[in-house]
Amino acid sequence: MRFLFLLLSAVVLTGCVTNPNRCEDSHPTDPASQTFAPSLNVNLSQMTKSEVGVYTQDIVVGSGEKLLVPRLVSVFYAAFLVDGTLVDQSLQQTFQFDLRTNAALGLVDGMMGMNTGGRRLIVVPSDLALGACRHGSIPANSTLVYQIELVSIEP
Repeated sequence: MRFLFLLLSAVVLTGCVTNPNRCEDSHPTDPASQTFAPSLNVNLSQMTKSEVGVYTQDIVVGSGEKLLVPRLVSVFYAAFLVDGTLVDQSLQQTFQFDLRTNAALGLVDGMMGMNTGGRRLIVVPSDLALGACRHGSIPANSTLVYQIELVSIEP
């Protein structure tokens, strides 16, 4: 099931990237070659790298239900560029989103295996985040760093 979701997501993302009129040229980032702001506490050598290239590190391992497949979740989160610039957050109230349909492939991959109540640091290379498209204050081809707390998993 997870493989099918990843394959379908890759096909959709490929369609977005191959349209030259839609976004800037694609120059995917490699987090291993980037310097992270000290405030982000990113040390890739202490993180786990997934098969697709997402880095994760549990800050707190939750004791609740484990996220095993993409589902509707509620989270607290903050998203940063590698220079430490905060680009998005929801820390005052939970943010609910559907990992099956409304999340970047890298964030979905990075959240798999989290337990509710857990907090995780996730580093997502640009091709698994927003790709070659600029989104508001987030430049094209940006590695994103998430600090995310999984509050609940909806049935």
